[in-house]
Amino acid sequence: MIIPFKNHKIFAFSDTHGMHSQLRIPSEADILICAGDGVEGIEEQELSDFLNWYAVQPAQLRIFVAGNHELLFDLCPEDAQLLIPKGVTLLEDSGIKYDNIHFYSITARPWLHHKQEIPSSIDFLITHGPAKGVLDEGTGCSLLKDVIAKYKPRNHVFGHIHSCGSQMIICPNTVHYNVSYFESLL
Repeated sequence: MIIPFKNHKIFAFSDTHGMHSQLRIPSEADILICAGDGVEGIEEQELSDFLNWYAVQPAQLRIFVAGNHELLFDLCPEDAQLLIPKGVTLLEDSGIKYDNIHFYSITARPWLHHKQEIPSSIDFLITHGPAKGVLDEGTGCSLLKDVIAKYKPRNHVFGHIHSCGSQMIICPNTVHYNVSYFESLL
């Protein structure tokens, strides 16, 4: 899904589940966001293959947020971080500013397990899972909903719910994008 923002074309996607070679990244995209589940299994080699593919996609910035299928980030986080190649920015409860755009991620894979605080003035909050009541098929995270209501990021990019992929919804303070590509890659 292309998201125009501050003179940039941001392409956000998630849930390729090992089918990333079929994903067509628009040539005009200069920032890429992967909101998780680039892989299907739990093998380190599969994750490495996906990340190396991602690292060579043409873009000025490539952000990666792990999903629930990137289990290595939960089971062996130090080993998982060693797989991140040059050219890919991993966000895990952290943020980055790029060309006056503030990106931040919290680890909702797919749910938060405790209350979180995030910086104010975030342009893009990136999680794998959705907030409760937003393109979530009734399975979203209520703690994430509270974080979004409190801090009001301008945009929330997520996936996980395949059936709501490639949809957006505009709420009073935040535009929510479900960027799952799973169903379109089948």
